[in-house]
Parts: sequence; C-alpha cells; structure tokens
Amino acid sequence: MNILITLLAVFRVAFVGDPQVDNETELVYARRSIYAELRARKDLDLVVVLGDIVNENPSLIVPSEASLDSLRCSWVRLHGNHDGPDPVPDTTFVAGGVRFILMNNVRLKRGRDYEGGFLESQKRWLSGVVGSCSPSERIVLCTHIPLTHSKGLDSLSAVLHGRNDLLLVCGHTHQVDRRSTPFGEQLTAGAACGSWWRGLKDGSGSPYALQNCGSPKGWFIADFAPSRQQWYSLRYKCVGRPAPEQCSVRLDSNLMVINIFGGSVDGRVSVRIGGRWHAAARSSRVAPEVLDVIEFNRSMTRDYRKAHKADFIPLRTVKSPHIWALDLADDPSALAALRARPIRIRYRDPSMRFSTRVPVR
Repeated sequence: MNILITLLAVFRVAFVGDPQVDNETELVYARRSIYAELRARKDLDLVVVLGDIVNENPSLIVPSEASLDSLRCSWVRLHGNHDGPDPVPDTTFVAGGVRFILMNNVRLKRGRDYEGGFLESQKRWLSGVVGSCSPSERIVLCTHIPLTHSKGLDSLSAVLHGRNDLLLVCGHTHQVDRRSTPFGEQLTAGAACGSWWRGLKDGSGSPYALQNCGSPKGWFIADFAPSRQQWYSLRYKCVGRPAPEQCSVRLDSNLMVINIFGGSVDGRVSVRIGGRWHAAARSSRVAPEVLDVIEFNRSMTRDYRKAHKADFIPLRTVKSPHIWALDLADDPSALAALRARPIRIRYRDPSMRFSTRVPVR
C-alpha cells in the first residue's frame, strides 16, 4: 500500500508503543487516557501504533481500532507479538516528504515462542523499497521489536548500507531507550500502557503503571522537516500529565539524581542552581521512582498484595539508560539553594532539547 500525503514544512507524528489491553477494563483505561489524549490534539498529522494494541485478546482489536478511527488524523499500526495470529501486512508510504516503512519483525518459533527478525522474503521486499529511494530520501523504519534485539542483522546491514538518514522506531520493551546504532538512531518509544496497566490509580482512575526505566507511561511526538540537516526532533509526552513534565529530580543526601523521561544515552544535562549552571554526568543506576515502587511493594503484607494484585507494578532493580547525577558535596551553597524553589533543568541531544523548571524531591 502506498499513501502520498502533501509535503508540509513540519510533519508531526505520534509514535505510540504497546497500548496492550487484555480485557474490557483495560480498554476503558486506554480510551480514557492515551486514546482520549490523542483525540484531543489538533496538531498531529499521523499516529503510528508500534504493535501490541492488545494483549492476547484479538476480540479487542476492533474496538481499539474504533477508538483510533475517532482521531482527527490518519493512523496506522504494526503487528506485535501479543496481537494474535493475523499479522498486519508490511507497508510503505511517503508522508510529509519522509519514507515510512512499517514491518512485522515478530518471527514465530515453536509453540508460543518468538524472536525478532525478518523472513528472507521481507528482506527482499525491504531491499526493493530502499533501493527505489533516492540517496537523499529520509527513511523511518518502524518495527515492534527493536532491531538491536533482532536476528540476522548482518544481512540487514547489507540492505541498509549507505543510508545515512535513517530513524528506527520500535516498542515492545515497555521502557524508553534512545541510542545510536550502525543503522541510525533507534527510538524505543516505551509503552502507552506503562507496566501493563498496573499500579495505584490517579485522579482520573488510570493506573500509575510506571515503566522499569522510571519513565511514566507515555508516547513520543516527532516533528519531521526533511529539508533540514537535522530532519527530525523528538519530545516525550507522559500520558495524563502536562507537556512540560519531561523529567524528575531527586536529592539523595548530597547527590542530585535526574531522570530525563525521553532522554538519549548521548544526551547532556545541565542544572542551574544559585545563578550558575552545573553539568550533570550520566549515571548507571536504577531510577528513583522505580525504587519507590519496589519499596511500596515490599511494605505491604502478603495478604494485602494477594487482595490488591492490580495495585502492584512488577518492577525490578534494572538500571535506567536515561539517568544523570550531580554531586554537590563540595558546594553547600548550592545544596541550600535547592530547597528554596524549583530549579531549571536544560537537556540537549541531537534530536531533543528542552529547558524546564522542576521541583526537587
């Protein structure tokens, strides 16, 4: 299928990972949160659902697609490993001057097992699509499973060799992860359901569902301007939270810990305290929000956990790829200033940048 959409100065796309509803209750959660949020926006040109629209319940695909049909813009979806036996066909189209390629890379094995990868017939099809593109054409390749988690990357390298303007977008992992690969930047967009619609409910009745990287459930906004050298920019949008809420800051004794929800491993973080900017360093650690959830889980009795299973998010002590830290042990004046008012955080990487004021917890 080929779709041609008129070239715009900026073409805005929502990349939505894993709504993954497995019953009517979770479908209501999705309708009240991610689908309602997308429906309310007037600035989107396209929505791409990156697979796992349901969770082993194909009967919910039609009502989920009905929610997407109510959006103000076009939408497409990929096949995920939990979407049932009828995969969505691979497709390509040009939109906003960008070549989008959507492929099913869930390769079934024996029983219910699967792995990431492409069939030889898919590689031939992809080779034909890429080969028909001009050398200057920008390409967005969307899959459910990250390519870096897939098999057969050597043969894929041959197909994509020489393509310098390539963005990879995927879901599947229920974590936000952005990093460079031999093929281009890989955006692992996290999950709209967060950690499977689990956790205590917020004021709207939607579960907290924190992801194991410490990012709230959310999705990405991508602005494409193919005529520019930096041809796309990204923003992370937390479901149900104000757009400026891009990060969190914790103070652990003398150490400031900063979680950039949509951050890249290549990002840089600066903190303005007491009139001076301080450079934070990327830190290999578990997100503070995740430690809070794990501590909450441990604090409840076994009987309470059994009776309130849906309140507990199954998180593990896994290091997040988007944490930065700033040691203020040698700067007592900065420590004192931290508690007086919100501080300004500045974040920069090649495709995302923002500056925002954040309270310190």
